[in-house]
Amino acid sequence: MSAFVTADNGEYVYEVQRSKFIGLCRRVESDEQAAEVVANIRRRYGDCTHVCYAYLTEESSRSCDDGEPSGTAGMPIMECIRTAKLCNTLVAVVRYFGGIKLGAGGLVRAYTHTAVETLCVAHKTEVADCALYSVRLDYAVWKKIEKRRVQSLYKLIGMEYNKTVDVRCAATDGDAFEREWQALTQGKCEIVPLGNGRAERDAT
Repeated sequence: MSAFVTADNGEYVYEVQRSKFIGLCRRVESDEQAAEVVANIRRRYGDCTHVCYAYLTEESSRSCDDGEPSGTAGMPIMECIRTAKLCNTLVAVVRYFGGIKLGAGGLVRAYTHTAVETLCVAHKTEVADCALYSVRLDYAVWKKIEKRRVQSLYKLIGMEYNKTVDVRCAATDGDAFEREWQALTQGKCEIVPLGNGRAERDAT
Protein backbone atom coordinates (compact mmCIF):
# COMPACT_ATOMS: atom_id res chain seq x y z
CA MET A 1 0.00 0.00 0.00
CA SER A 2 1.36 3.38 -1.01
CA ALA A 3 -0.38 6.07 1.01
CA PHE A 4 0.15 9.52 2.40
CA VAL A 5 -1.88 12.08 4.31
CA THR A 6 -2.48 15.62 3.10
CA ALA A 7 -3.93 18.55 5.03
CA ASP A 8 -6.12 21.40 3.79
CA ASN A 9 -8.29 24.33 4.92
CA GLY A 10 -6.68 24.97 8.28
CA GLU A 11 -6.54 28.52 9.68
CA TYR A 12 -5.27 29.71 13.06
CA VAL A 13 -4.44 33.11 14.60
CA TYR A 14 -1.79 33.62 17.28
CA GLU A 15 -0.75 36.88 18.94
CA VAL A 16 2.41 37.46 20.95
CA GLN A 17 4.12 40.74 21.92
CA ARG A 18 1.65 42.66 19.73
CA SER A 19 2.67 40.70 16.62
CA LYS A 20 -0.09 38.73 14.92
CA PHE A 21 0.65 35.39 13.23
CA ILE A 22 -1.98 33.95 10.90
CA GLY A 23 -1.49 30.33 9.89
CA LEU A 24 -3.04 28.95 6.70
CA CYS A 25 -2.88 25.40 5.42
CA ARG A 26 -3.61 24.41 1.83
CA ARG A 27 -3.30 21.28 -0.24
CA VAL A 28 -0.80 21.56 -3.11
CA GLU A 29 0.53 18.97 -5.54
CA SER A 30 3.14 20.90 -7.55
CA ASP A 31 5.53 23.83 -7.39
CA GLU A 32 3.23 25.77 -9.71
CA GLN A 33 0.21 25.22 -7.49
CA ALA A 34 2.20 26.18 -4.39
CA ALA A 35 3.36 29.40 -6.07
CA GLU A 36 -0.24 30.25 -6.96
CA VAL A 37 -1.42 29.61 -3.39
CA VAL A 38 1.32 31.83 -1.95
CA ALA A 39 0.53 34.57 -4.48
CA ASN A 40 -3.14 34.47 -3.48
CA ILE A 41 -2.20 34.74 0.20
CA ARG A 42 0.04 37.74 -0.53
CA ARG A 43 -2.85 39.43 -2.31
CA ARG A 44 -5.27 38.62 0.52
CA TYR A 45 -2.88 40.01 3.17
CA GLY A 46 -1.32 42.78 1.12
CA ASP A 47 -0.49 44.93 4.14
CA CYS A 48 1.31 42.24 6.16
CA THR A 49 5.00 42.30 7.10
CA HIS A 50 5.95 38.75 6.10
CA VAL A 51 4.46 35.70 4.40
CA CYS A 52 6.65 32.77 5.48
CA TYR A 53 5.84 29.29 4.25
CA ALA A 54 6.91 25.74 3.57
CA TYR A 55 5.45 22.98 1.47
CA LEU A 56 6.12 19.33 0.80
CA THR A 57 4.82 17.38 -2.20
CA GLU A 58 5.64 13.99 -3.67
CA GLU A 59 8.04 15.69 -6.08
CA SER A 60 9.60 18.59 -4.21
CA SER A 61 9.81 20.71 -1.08
CA ARG A 62 10.58 24.33 -0.33
CA SER A 63 10.66 26.74 2.58
CA CYS A 64 10.83 30.54 2.66
CA ASP A 65 11.68 32.97 5.49
CA ASP A 66 10.45 36.00 3.47
CA GLY A 67 12.74 38.50 5.17
CA GLU A 68 12.76 36.99 8.66
CA PRO A 69 16.20 35.97 10.00
CA SER A 70 17.44 32.88 8.20
CA GLY A 71 16.12 29.64 9.67
CA THR A 72 13.57 31.22 12.00
CA ALA A 73 10.39 30.72 9.97
CA GLY A 74 10.43 28.54 6.83
CA MET A 75 12.40 25.62 8.21
CA PRO A 76 10.45 25.44 11.50
CA ILE A 77 7.24 25.35 9.46
CA MET A 78 8.68 22.58 7.27
CA GLU A 79 9.64 20.59 10.35
CA CYS A 80 6.03 20.77 11.54
CA ILE A 81 4.81 19.34 8.23
CA ARG A 82 7.37 16.53 8.34
CA THR A 83 6.67 15.73 12.00
CA ALA A 84 2.96 15.45 11.21
CA LYS A 85 3.88 12.97 8.42
CA LEU A 86 2.04 15.00 5.81
CA CYS A 87 2.55 15.33 2.07
CA ASN A 88 1.09 17.58 -0.63
CA THR A 89 0.68 20.20 2.08
CA LEU A 90 1.57 23.87 2.27
CA VAL A 91 1.57 25.91 5.47
CA ALA A 92 1.96 29.68 5.28
CA VAL A 93 2.27 31.97 8.30
CA VAL A 94 1.39 35.62 7.73
CA ARG A 95 2.98 38.02 10.22
CA TYR A 96 1.94 41.51 11.17
CA PHE A 97 4.83 43.04 13.12
CA GLY A 98 3.68 44.64 16.37
CA GLY A 99 6.72 46.79 17.05
CA ILE A 100 8.48 44.50 19.54
CA LYS A 101 11.30 42.28 18.30
CA LEU A 102 10.95 38.65 19.39
CA GLY A 103 14.53 37.54 18.78
CA ALA A 104 15.52 34.40 16.87
CA GLY A 105 14.28 32.02 19.56
CA GLY A 106 10.99 33.87 19.92
CA LEU A 107 10.43 33.79 16.18
CA VAL A 108 11.08 30.05 15.96
CA ARG A 109 8.63 29.43 18.80
CA ALA A 110 5.98 31.68 17.27
CA TYR A 111 6.19 30.20 13.78
CA THR A 112 6.34 26.65 15.14
CA HIS A 113 3.35 27.16 17.42
CA THR A 114 1.29 28.74 14.65
CA ALA A 115 2.15 25.98 12.16
CA VAL A 116 1.39 23.19 14.64
CA GLU A 117 -1.98 24.64 15.60
CA THR A 118 -2.87 25.33 11.97
CA LEU A 119 -2.22 21.69 11.09
CA CYS A 120 -4.21 20.53 14.11
CA VAL A 121 -7.36 22.25 12.85
CA ALA A 122 -6.82 21.36 9.18
CA HIS A 123 -8.90 18.70 7.47
CA LYS A 124 -6.71 15.67 6.72
CA THR A 125 -7.18 13.21 3.91
CA GLU A 126 -5.43 9.91 3.32
CA VAL A 127 -4.63 9.09 -0.30
CA ALA A 128 -3.67 5.60 -1.46
CA ASP A 129 -2.88 3.75 -4.67
CA CYS A 130 -5.69 1.24 -5.11
CA ALA A 131 -7.18 -1.40 -7.38
CA LEU A 132 -10.65 -0.30 -8.45
CA TYR A 133 -13.58 -2.68 -8.84
CA SER A 134 -17.26 -2.93 -9.57
CA VAL A 135 -18.98 -5.73 -7.64
CA ARG A 136 -22.35 -6.79 -9.03
CA LEU A 137 -24.82 -8.64 -6.83
CA ASP A 138 -28.45 -9.68 -6.88
CA TYR A 139 -30.64 -7.67 -4.54
CA ALA A 140 -31.28 -10.70 -2.33
CA VAL A 141 -27.54 -11.28 -1.87
CA TRP A 142 -26.90 -7.61 -1.14
CA LYS A 143 -29.65 -7.52 1.48
CA LYS A 144 -27.92 -10.32 3.40
CA ILE A 145 -24.46 -8.72 3.46
CA GLU A 146 -24.95 -4.95 3.23
CA LYS A 147 -24.38 -4.35 6.96
CA ARG A 148 -21.19 -6.39 7.10
CA ARG A 149 -17.85 -4.65 6.99
CA VAL A 150 -15.55 -5.71 4.16
CA GLN A 151 -12.15 -5.81 5.84
CA SER A 152 -10.12 -5.42 2.66
CA LEU A 153 -12.19 -2.48 1.42
CA TYR A 154 -10.24 0.78 1.41
CA LYS A 155 -13.17 2.93 0.36
CA LEU A 156 -16.66 2.54 -1.02
CA ILE A 157 -16.61 4.81 -4.06
CA GLY A 158 -20.25 4.56 -5.07
CA MET A 159 -23.32 2.43 -5.67
CA GLU A 160 -25.89 2.04 -8.42
CA TYR A 161 -29.21 0.23 -8.25
CA ASN A 162 -29.96 -1.23 -11.64
CA LYS A 163 -31.00 -4.78 -12.53
CA THR A 164 -28.31 -5.68 -10.00
CA VAL A 165 -26.68 -3.78 -7.16
CA ASP A 166 -23.40 -2.40 -8.50
CA VAL A 167 -20.94 -1.54 -5.73
CA ARG A 168 -17.84 0.43 -6.77
CA CYS A 169 -14.90 -0.09 -4.45
CA ALA A 170 -11.23 0.71 -3.98
CA ALA A 171 -8.88 -1.79 -2.37
CA THR A 172 -5.19 -1.68 -1.55
CA ASP A 173 -4.91 -5.50 -1.77
CA GLY A 174 -6.78 -6.71 -4.83
CA ASP A 175 -6.31 -10.42 -4.21
CA ALA A 176 -7.58 -10.21 -0.63
CA PHE A 177 -10.49 -8.05 -1.79
CA GLU A 178 -11.62 -10.62 -4.35
CA ARG A 179 -11.26 -13.56 -1.94
CA GLU A 180 -13.25 -11.78 0.74
CA TRP A 181 -16.12 -10.86 -1.56
CA GLN A 182 -16.31 -14.39 -2.95
CA ALA A 183 -16.42 -15.83 0.57
CA LEU A 184 -18.91 -13.22 1.80
CA THR A 185 -21.37 -13.86 -1.04
CA GLN A 186 -20.62 -17.58 -1.37
CA GLY A 187 -19.51 -16.92 -4.91
CA LYS A 188 -22.74 -15.14 -5.85
CA CYS A 189 -21.16 -11.96 -7.16
CA GLU A 190 -19.46 -10.71 -10.28
CA ILE A 191 -16.24 -8.80 -9.68
CA VAL A 192 -15.21 -6.52 -12.53
CA PRO A 193 -11.73 -4.93 -12.36
CA LEU A 194 -11.75 -1.26 -13.35
CA GLY A 195 -7.99 -0.74 -13.37
CA ASN A 196 -5.81 1.13 -10.91
CA GLY A 197 -6.17 4.59 -9.46
CA ARG A 198 -5.98 6.68 -6.34
CA ALA A 199 -8.67 6.82 -3.69
CA GLU A 200 -9.08 9.29 -0.86
CA ARG A 201 -10.72 9.03 2.53
CA ASP A 202 -10.80 11.10 5.68
CA ALA A 203 -7.78 10.38 7.84
CA THR A 204 -8.56 9.01 11.30
